[in-house]
Amino acid sequence: MEPEKTTVEAIAENVIEAVEEVASVTANPIQETMTKPVTPTAHEIAAPIAVTNSTKVESDATNSDQLNNEQVIDLWKQVTKLWDEYFGEGKKANLTLVLTILATIPVLIATSTLLEFLNKLPLLPSIFELVGFGYSAWFVYRYLLLANTRKELTDTISGWKNKVLG
Repeated sequence: MEPEKTTVEAIAENVIEAVEEVASVTANPIQETMTKPVTPTAHEIAAPIAVTNSTKVESDATNSDQLNNEQVIDLWKQVTKLWDEYFGEGKKANLTLVLTILATIPVLIATSTLLEFLNKLPLLPSIFELVGFGYSAWFVYRYLLLANTRKELTDTISGWKNKVLG
């Protein structure tokens, strides 16, 4: 059994059809509405109608599938256009950068796996913590304790930034 439309839906459809009919009949709808008011007649507001035709539902599904396919195709065209604009002819440095970044992903995974393995060995985690604590103490003593060494650190960082960023 197919679901029937509610009376609100049927009335709304009938009102929309009446407005479309009035708009198609009048040459200038603004002028016509100013001279005579438009009111729907009794035959334009009909009783609710049950939808019993299943082909309409199927055609709506087909139309929505076609719309989805067209949207996917349009999206793919936009992606390929952006790819060509960014990595197109003469822009091989960008492609090299992207390939380098993508190549680092397996290296990071392998490094993470190696560190997990080393962390499971009995004495190594404690040794790593000790080395880290020692290096942190040395760094504070060497660069952060005195004002002139802090200035040296900021100059070194600025020099690296200028080399990298240009």
